[in-house]
Amino acid sequence: MDSLLVEMNKILQNYTTNVNETMKSVINVTAKDGADQLKVTSPRAPHGGEYAKNWAVKRDRYGHATIYNKAPTYRLTHLLENGHDVVVNGQKVGEAPAQPHIKQVEEWVQEELIQRLSEAL
Repeated sequence: MDSLLVEMNKILQNYTTNVNETMKSVINVTAKDGADQLKVTSPRAPHGGEYAKNWAVKRDRYGHATIYNKAPTYRLTHLLENGHDVVVNGQKVGEAPAQPHIKQVEEWVQEELIQRLSEAL
């Protein structure tokens, strides 16, 4: 009976290891695809488009992945996504319109991750 339990534990440990590795792999690929989409769909300034080029993926030791915009352009994400007031010398002179580009990629990544995990597992 003990040998059966030992074998069952080995099988479960192997299964758990395979599931964890598969999840990390799928998360990494999906996050990279999301960052690549943001590089294409992000607004570009006429003088170089640094904001669009600076999307990257940060991974931690737990398998989590975060898509983010590298410095110094990370401050623009909220302003571009939601719009903002244009202020000159303390006076509001207009409004910059919202240029939504993050939300649609976020939704795509969430749906795609679920689909890819379902297929892989």
